[in-house]
Amino acid sequence: MISIRTLLKDQHQATSNSYRYFWLFLIFSTSSTQASFTDSLTIGNAKALSLGHAVTADPPGIDSVHFNPAGLTELKGRQFHLKGVYGIFEMEMEMGEYGEYQQNLIDNWVNDPNHSSYFVDGNGDLTPAGQAFIYDEAHNAKSEVEGPTIMLPGTGMVDLPFAGGVMGGASYTPTGSRFTFATNVYAPMMNGLHRAKDDPGRYAQERVAFTVITYFSPSIAYELTDELSIGLAVTFNYAGMGMELPAREPHAGIFFLGSSWTQDNFCNGKPAGNDPSDPDTNICTTVVNAYEEYANLSFEVEQLDALGYNLGLLWSPQPWLSLGVAYNSKINADMDGNFEFPVNDNFKTFLVGLMSGSTYSGAEQALGSALDLPTAEEIQNDAKGKMNVQYELPQHLAAGISVQILPRWKTNFDVKWTEWSAFSNINLNFGKSVGLLKLGGVVDTLLYNGENGITGNSVKYKLGLQDVTYWGMGTEYQYNDKLALRFGFEDRPSAVPEDRPNAFIPINDGKLYSAGFAYELKNDDHIDFALGYFNSKTHFPPCSADVGNGCNLNNVVYPVFQGQDLKTNVTFYLIELMYSRHF
Repeated sequence: MISIRTLLKDQHQATSNSYRYFWLFLIFSTSSTQASFTDSLTIGNAKALSLGHAVTADPPGIDSVHFNPAGLTELKGRQFHLKGVYGIFEMEMEMGEYGEYQQNLIDNWVNDPNHSSYFVDGNGDLTPAGQAFIYDEAHNAKSEVEGPTIMLPGTGMVDLPFAGGVMGGASYTPTGSRFTFATNVYAPMMNGLHRAKDDPGRYAQERVAFTVITYFSPSIAYELTDELSIGLAVTFNYAGMGMELPAREPHAGIFFLGSSWTQDNFCNGKPAGNDPSDPDTNICTTVVNAYEEYANLSFEVEQLDALGYNLGLLWSPQPWLSLGVAYNSKINADMDGNFEFPVNDNFKTFLVGLMSGSTYSGAEQALGSALDLPTAEEIQNDAKGKMNVQYELPQHLAAGISVQILPRWKTNFDVKWTEWSAFSNINLNFGKSVGLLKLGGVVDTLLYNGENGITGNSVKYKLGLQDVTYWGMGTEYQYNDKLALRFGFEDRPSAVPEDRPNAFIPINDGKLYSAGFAYELKNDDHIDFALGYFNSKTHFPPCSADVGNGCNLNNVVYPVFQGQDLKTNVTFYLIELMYSRHF
C-alpha cells in the first residue's frame, strides 16, 4: 500500500504544512497515555460526557453515528455540528526502592569476593566502574509525562503541549421521509504520550501513539414505526501507531555477566587480565552495566483504509421510556511503515566479543540450522527497514434505558461490554532479520520455550488484557424551555487482570465524574457543554508486574524496572463544547 507520506513527498512544502495543520485542527481530540480502557473518551461529544456516556437510549445528535446509529432518526432536516475539545492530562510515575529480589542481586554482586580490581579496589570498595555497573537513574526517581502524542496521516508522530481540537459531522432527513443520512468525523482511539529524553520513565515508553480516526462514516437510519428505529454506519478509518522505546534489561543475566565466574572464563584482557578457559572469547573489552540502555526501537506505521461498522436499535414504547442497543464492530489494523533499531556501541562491542570465540562457534555448529544465530556483521550494522504492525481495535456492545421520571427530570443508565482481550497482542513484524532479535529469539527458544514471542524478525508486544463490563448513568434537569442541566458518573474498571498487572498501562480502575448543560438558541441552534474529571492511582509492589517490574527469570523483554516499587497517578480534565445548527 502506498502511504500518504509517499503521495505527498513531491508536493510543495507549503502545501505539506497546510495539510499537517488542517489535520491537527480537524481531528485531534483528548488523549490519554497508552491505556487499555479509553472507551468513548476520545469521541468528544459534550452531551455524552455530561451524562456519563449513558446515551445509548438517548441519542447525542450526529454522534449517534458512533453511540447508536438508530438515533439519527431523531434529527430532522439538514443539520451539522462542530465540537471543540480541550483536555488537561497529567501522569506521574514514582519509581521507589528495590524489593528483596533485586536488592539481593545487587548485594551479591557487590559482595563477590573474587571481583577483579576493575570493580573493587584493594580496600574492598567499589571503583568508579563498579559504581557505574549498578547505577540506576530510575532508583527513587519520578517520571512525568510532558504531553500527548498522536499519529497524523503523512506526518507521523507529533508531540503536542496539550490535547485539543475540532471535529464535525452532518445529517440529512428528506422532507416526509423515514430515512436519515449522516456522516461524522471522530476518533475511536487517540492515545499517546511523550517524555523528555532524560526522563527516567522513558524505558516504559519515551514516545508512543495509538491513533484510529474515522474520517468518513456514511450512515443510514430508518424509522420502522413511530416507536422503533434501526441504523447502520460504515466507517472508513485511518489507523496509525508510532513508538520510541529505549531498551534496558536489569535482569539476573546481566549481573551474571558481571560476575567473577564470567570474568575467569570469558575475559582475556581488561578488566580481569587472567587466563580464561576460552581465550578467544573476550566479553570484557567492554562492560555492559546492569542498568545501561543497550538499544532503541523506533517505528511509525499507518493504514488508510481500515474498515468497520456500527449497528443500532432504538425503541420508544412510551413517550417517557426509550430503550437502545448499539454495536461497534472490531477494526483490524494492518499498518505498514518503517523502523530503526540501533544498538548501543558499548553493547555492540560486548556482543562481537561474545561471538569471537570457540564457545560461540561451537554453539553454531551444534545448533546447525535448527536455530538462526546472528553473525557479528548483523550485530554491528544497525537494523532499519520496512515494518508491519497488526492489532485489533476491539468490538463493543452497549444497552441502555432512558426514563422521563418527572416532567423535568430524565435519567439514563447504560451497561457496556468491550472485548479488550482482542487487543492483548500487538504483532510487530520487521521486514528483515534483526541481529539483536535473532539473539533474543535463540535465548527465548532455548531457555524459555518461546514464551516471550521473539523471533529474528518479529515480536509480540504482550499487553495481556481482559474483557470488561461496566456501567454509566446520567441525569438531566430541564431548568426551563431553553436550558437543561446534566450530571453523569461512569464506573470504569481496568482491562488489566488483577493477577497479571501491567505497569506500562497506568490507567486502571477509575471513576469519571461529569457535568454540563444544553442551551437552545434561536432558529433551533443548539449548544452542549461538558466538564469531566477522571483519576486512576495504581501501586505495583516490587516483582508484581511482569510487564514493568517483574522478577521472572523467563521474562527477558519487559522488566525494565525489575524488582522496583512503582506507583502511577493519572488525572485528566475534559472540557467539551458542541454547536449544532440547521442549514
